[in-house]
Amino acid sequence: MSRSYSRAAVGAAAFAAATATAVLAGPPANAEVTGVSVDLGSEGIVTGCHYRVTATLTDAATPPGTVFFWLSGGVIPGNGERLPGDPIHHPANNTVTTTWTPTQTGPQNLTAIQSVPGQYTSTKFTTINVDGTGLYTGSSCIKTG
Repeated sequence: MSRSYSRAAVGAAAFAAATATAVLAGPPANAEVTGVSVDLGSEGIVTGCHYRVTATLTDAATPPGTVFFWLSGGVIPGNGERLPGDPIHHPANNTVTTTWTPTQTGPQNLTAIQSVPGQYTSTKFTTINVDGTGLYTGSSCIKTG
């Protein structure tokens, strides 16, 4: 006795198998944040001015939207707030960037977090000292205090 399957049934089964594999695979288990840095201006880092924050990743396959940035004060990471805006994913060079405008002086911890719910999570942080106040002029920043 031979069985016959329609092309639609075979196509639906293949699609379901491919979808299940893609969902289960997610980003590679070894994908992680390897560093976080801030592009310094000529004035150092001061409140009121914009700075580019970059997270470096081990894998370009890390899905967009799974890396975000967190800011906390003091010497120990924790407590704080998520940096506003949507980080930009750059798979060509395994980085994610965002813009940060400091609002207070003193030491700040900038943390990059790569997180996919139910999967691997990694973090790295750097401590930055915001050493004064500034005025953003639209094209540059002037340290005022």
